[in-house]
Amino acid sequence: MTLLTYTVLTDPAALEASKAGQPTSFGTVYLMVTNSSGTATHWTKNEVKVPIGNGAEHLTPDISLVTASAEFHGQQTGVQSLDVQIQSAAGSFQVTKSSGGKVRFAPGDYLVVKLEDVPIAETAGLAVLSVHESAAKTQTAKPSNSVTAVPLVKTAPKFVAPSNFRPDQALVDDGDAIVLRWDGPDDLAYTIGLPDGTLASVTATGEWRPDPKTGPKRDATYTLIATDPATTRQYFLSTTVQVVEPTFDKGIRAARVHGLSGTGRLEFTPAGVRVTDPVGSDGEVAAAKVGATLVTTQKVTGPWASTGALTFGANGILVSNNSGSESTVTADKVEANRVATELVNAARVQGPGSHDGSITFPQSGIQVCNGAFDNTPRYGYVFAESGIYQNQSFTAGSENRWIDLTDGGEVSVKQRHADGTTTYGTIKVSRVDTDYARW
Repeated sequence: MTLLTYTVLTDPAALEASKAGQPTSFGTVYLMVTNSSGTATHWTKNEVKVPIGNGAEHLTPDISLVTASAEFHGQQTGVQSLDVQIQSAAGSFQVTKSSGGKVRFAPGDYLVVKLEDVPIAETAGLAVLSVHESAAKTQTAKPSNSVTAVPLVKTAPKFVAPSNFRPDQALVDDGDAIVLRWDGPDDLAYTIGLPDGTLASVTATGEWRPDPKTGPKRDATYTLIATDPATTRQYFLSTTVQVVEPTFDKGIRAARVHGLSGTGRLEFTPAGVRVTDPVGSDGEVAAAKVGATLVTTQKVTGPWASTGALTFGANGILVSNNSGSESTVTADKVEANRVATELVNAARVQGPGSHDGSITFPQSGIQVCNGAFDNTPRYGYVFAESGIYQNQSFTAGSENRWIDLTDGGEVSVKQRHADGTTTYGTIKVSRVDTDYARW
């Protein structure tokens, strides 16, 4: 039986066992030594043996991590520090007076052995410290050795749910670059719930990355699913990642789409799309190329102030220059049923059919060609009802010449003089050929 009384206190009051996969649980153990007898005891030393391991009966798996100290509190002598030596091989701490010898332990005096930073074993249960005492009833008596057992309790570790599920960057340029992280115990089974409802496995501790070319193309919400294998209980956390330039594979449904501040917008109407400026008036479309089946507009202008415009009126199309005056049309080919104009500048004018006759404009005048034109002009016919005239002057005092075609089948050359008289003109030829097959 020991001469002194031994009591254990812990901080926290109940030590919490560590749990694999989670941060180690630490605690402090206080061994309180008191004299509850009516007479003084002369104390020499204590050896505190600690059960080493991770079982229910063990206190700690590694005694070398423990920081130990001891103080004696005497009513007459005050506080004095004692020497504490760790015996790693024996799994114990030895407490003695620093200068050696005995300490008079009067009733009311006490000694505290403090074990700090104790890594707690992983299994909950009762751990028992074995305290060996060397003490005597008198100062001159030989110390006797005795031992006592001091129990302490380790409670089961509290469950630590996963937490802090977050992306490294909440806003990314490339969805393949996202990294999701979380805090939580390693003994849970983790999966990632993807935006499409499928699940992705987790292969790295506390983090997940999408496979190449599978990252989100637009804002996406991910769900962390943690499952306790022992109970099948599940825990859920979610986080959202945004993409700077989102892509929508199946389109966007909206009444209108606005640009940034001070820019135009697109409005979707039953007839199609309307482009407006920032105040809602009709806006402009700028493009290198526009492909459309039908364009309805009053006017089409060139891209610069110096270019012309096409205006669509009730009678057709008006081509104007940059000042709004009528202008010219330049084209490799123009097809029309009717052209009303004061001037046509063209190398050739042909009827609408590919075998119709044409008029070419050589330097010497006008040449009428038949439908066999194949880059080599072939002469064609000129049809007139009454005649072919030199000019349009028919008024008194003006002269004119013409070929007159009468109903009787006669062809005559006539000349109108300034005095208003008409005479026959003269035809000069070098030869008359009556072989019509030539034509």
